[in-house]
Amino acid sequence: MYKFRAPICIWIFILYSLQAVGQGDKWTGTWHMDYTPTGSSKTISMEWQISEPSNKMLYPALLKIDYGSFSGSYEVLLCKKNDHELGIGRNKYPFSETPFKIGAWMLYLNGTLDFKPNGISIERMWINSFELYMQGFYHDDEIYGMMKDYLRELLSKKPILLKKKDNIPWKSPDTNRMIHPEGDTIYFGVYDKVTVYDSIIPVFIRDEDVDDKDTVTFTHNGKTLLNQQYVSPGGSLFQVKLDTGMNILGFFADNFGRLPPNTGSFRIKTDSVDAIYDFHDKSNYYSTFLVAQVYRKPKPQQPLPTVDNRVTERRNNLLDQITVNTGDVELELWDDAAEDGDSISIRLNDKFIVSGFPVLKRRQKLSVTLQPGENRMILLADNLGSIPPNTAVMKITAGKIRKYVRIKTDLKQNNLLVINYTP
Repeated sequence: MYKFRAPICIWIFILYSLQAVGQGDKWTGTWHMDYTPTGSSKTISMEWQISEPSNKMLYPALLKIDYGSFSGSYEVLLCKKNDHELGIGRNKYPFSETPFKIGAWMLYLNGTLDFKPNGISIERMWINSFELYMQGFYHDDEIYGMMKDYLRELLSKKPILLKKKDNIPWKSPDTNRMIHPEGDTIYFGVYDKVTVYDSIIPVFIRDEDVDDKDTVTFTHNGKTLLNQQYVSPGGSLFQVKLDTGMNILGFFADNFGRLPPNTGSFRIKTDSVDAIYDFHDKSNYYSTFLVAQVYRKPKPQQPLPTVDNRVTERRNNLLDQITVNTGDVELELWDDAAEDGDSISIRLNDKFIVSGFPVLKRRQKLSVTLQPGENRMILLADNLGSIPPNTAVMKITAGKIRKYVRIKTDLKQNNLLVINYTP
């Protein structure tokens, strides 16, 4: 009997492997739904053809709608929010529409595709706009009025649940320009690529309008970094550790707040890049997501230190010297007096950690990595605020060591903190 166990196990393994390969990505393939409006003898057919994912996050797709003499095909980008949700892009680019246009009402489909045991459903982010509801209704021949009304009703109100038809990915020459828009005029929610050399980048998120309870989700190469994070006009800062090569940063509007639409934004500022990604921008109104492409290049060998006149021409006033036994250090920075518009730059070993960093009453955290031996941290005033000099308090946490220092800088002197790291 023992002679047959190994071959049987091998065959079982092969069968399971083939099954797994055949299944592929759960979103990829063709999803279909038929809907017959009350009072109509014809059926509306909706079909989503979804491609294979790019960078674990981006799914170009083709949306097809057929109803009687009407036929429309629309290119749309989907972006992975989490394992059970894909954000639906704002732009549903009309590849073809005949004999009339319904493209404006595609905005009603903004929201997410939600994966369920019995299919995928469209969960809308409701847009209450009479102007949108009536847009294009009276264009073209009046004989299409009833068809338009039924199509608009499906797109704006009716439940949409699609069943999987096959696992065949959508393939088109257009998929590349949808996810790599450099030089293309059609915008699908993906910003042009930016290139950085930093392994860690600061990301500052805020609400560009009033405080109305907007929340956002932030992902990096398919991993969730912030989930339903409340954004305020004051903003908050966090850091993203980049992979070498392409990094896809997804910024999702979870809601439209009390005053639609969502007006959250995020900013990336490094030595080489200063970029803002903003739902408040006109082209992103009522968008479900924005995508940043951040390409990280390895640092050039033995780079020359960046020359900054603020370092060479100002005095460096020594705050303190401390010794630590860990290379991972957390900084907390806040203004313990009046919040007066102070901002500072922090430079560690001839490299900026942050530039133009706002000093707020609320504590903000930064993480830095030390090199063995002496580490020189210089704190530079970008301005004097409305109440000179530029002041702040900084707490340094390195393992069990806690240290507080008071920062007092102006346009003639910097503050210097020396941290000796002994592994």
